[in-house]
Amino acid sequence: MFANPHNLSRADGNEALSQSRDRKNLSIMLTEDDGQTWPISRVLEPGMSAYSDRAVLPEATILCFYERGREVNAKQTKPISLLTLTRFKMEWLTNPND
Repeated sequence: MFANPHNLSRADGNEALSQSRDRKNLSIMLTEDDGQTWPISRVLEPGMSAYSDRAVLPEATILCFYERGREVNAKQTKPISLLTLTRFKMEWLTNPND
């Protein structure tokens, strides 16, 4: 299982590989072949997001602790960061209809 802000776009409208991107669209991804492919992916936080960490509780509940923010207006110099803890089960990740 892997989590990262999964986004190719930039605020300036330019999309290019190997360039820094806006940190948003925090996604949880799952591999079934030791990282060769990542066929299962689900968006956890569609907005601004950054660093995250995961843990699994004894009853198989998955926790994700991550940083998120919200858009700022022209008077603010940096986004407002919020720390968030969310929980989900593997079924949420593997069943896109949930």
